[in-house]
Amino acid sequence: MMASTEKCKGKSIEPTNRKVCFLVLLVSALLAFSESFAVAQTCLFWWESKGRNKPAAVSARNPVRLALYRGQFPLDGQGGDAVGESVHLNSVSAWIRSPDGTVLKAGLFQGEKTVALEFPSELNPAGLNGRYLAFARMDAGPVDTDAEGKDKRVHYYAKYLIGCRNKETAEGKRPDAFFKDAEKMPLEIGPLDTPGTGEKESFLKAGFQEARKKYRMKVLYNEKPLAHADVSIVTQSGWEKRVKADAEGTFLITPIENHTKAERCLYTVCYKDPSTGEHHCSNLSVMITAPPPLWISKAGGFDFWATLGSGLFIVYVTWTIYRKARRDHKTMLEFERYRIGRG
Repeated sequence: MMASTEKCKGKSIEPTNRKVCFLVLLVSALLAFSESFAVAQTCLFWWESKGRNKPAAVSARNPVRLALYRGQFPLDGQGGDAVGESVHLNSVSAWIRSPDGTVLKAGLFQGEKTVALEFPSELNPAGLNGRYLAFARMDAGPVDTDAEGKDKRVHYYAKYLIGCRNKETAEGKRPDAFFKDAEKMPLEIGPLDTPGTGEKESFLKAGFQEARKKYRMKVLYNEKPLAHADVSIVTQSGWEKRVKADAEGTFLITPIENHTKAERCLYTVCYKDPSTGEHHCSNLSVMITAPPPLWISKAGGFDFWATLGSGLFIVYVTWTIYRKARRDHKTMLEFERYRIGRG
């Protein structure tokens, strides 16, 4: 009886060698994953916004200051206000996308610790209400990502969503959560509409996500969905999660809750372009806020039952008054009959 054979990389192998082939393929896959993972550990490059802990739109009177950092994402217990390494002004380029689709060069300045921008400001005006996107790019140049002695080019990207509202200002007609500009930002990650409802996230909540609420996210590379992209999520409190996007580049995520405060969260996706061998690492910064109290989250049902209860109470009071009036009337009639009978 002839033993069955299988093919590995186009060559027939005996059953006794199947395990060897499988291990070779597994090791190869692990090496590729390890390389991407190694890049991911050093590719953190993000916008930091201190003091903006509540979902609220910025304005000319209440601007936001964003600072750029790179390196390791700071966690609680690392000094409280610890941040990453500083970024120099001449090493980055930045743009801002307005709600009408216009993309303009961002006005950066060298702050005390790192590069920063203020929005809205004279350098970065806001002519419309709606969702703005702040985007920064830093090219690291040749980097030995896997300690093999071979340098690969690595590109870092950072994105931040800002909701802006000024009085007597028109709202932009083309808001988006993605730049969709392959030259400036070939790899990016961002939120989609709320799943299953058709409801779009209010631009007032741009840059924020609510704990225990499900969000649908998407990864794009060269303006197209990046199938099966590996995404890592880390929060300031140390919660980590790794997810894989589907064939359309989308995935669902439910952030956990920090019971004491709003906290920073960073979405990271890295991709090695097989045609160029270059690495691209993109980060999206958001703030995770605690969900509203249960009785508020059930506001729709609460309003319904409150209205129904009020209606039933009014009916009850009306019925009680009517019943008392009838009883009083009946008592008076009986008294009159008794008085006439005695007379």
